[in-house]
Amino acid sequence: MTRKKIPTKKRNRKCLVCGKTFPIKLFPDGHYHGGHFFGNLNYPVGKGEYKKTGVMRIGRKNHDVVKWTGKEKSVEYWECDACFQEAVNENWLENKIEDLFGKRCPDFDKGCACCDAWSVYDTIRQDNRGEL
Repeated sequence: MTRKKIPTKKRNRKCLVCGKTFPIKLFPDGHYHGGHFFGNLNYPVGKGEYKKTGVMRIGRKNHDVVKWTGKEKSVEYWECDACFQEAVNENWLENKIEDLFGKRCPDFDKGCACCDAWSVYDTIRQDNRGEL
């Protein structure tokens, strides 16, 4: 029995987090292999302003709903495997700290277990990103 070869397209995509280029394979049925795709991202360019179009209630507060009146540019939002995995790990760690110690305090208080836990988290993030 011979295997039917599925034609694929090989393309390079740029990670919007770190800027590295990485290869992906596109298959005829629409799925892909390599990296993580989050859809298209529109951002404002040129002259324009944010115009209020309404009000939305979130929780107990009202927030303005705005629309950009100028031109927009659209880019595909891709992340490489390394950046995606880093975000997954950071999210897991944030959730664990929140479960064990609570949400981050508005003011840092040395000696507070919650503040100390979030301080360790910040140190880990900075070290992981080479900021220390």
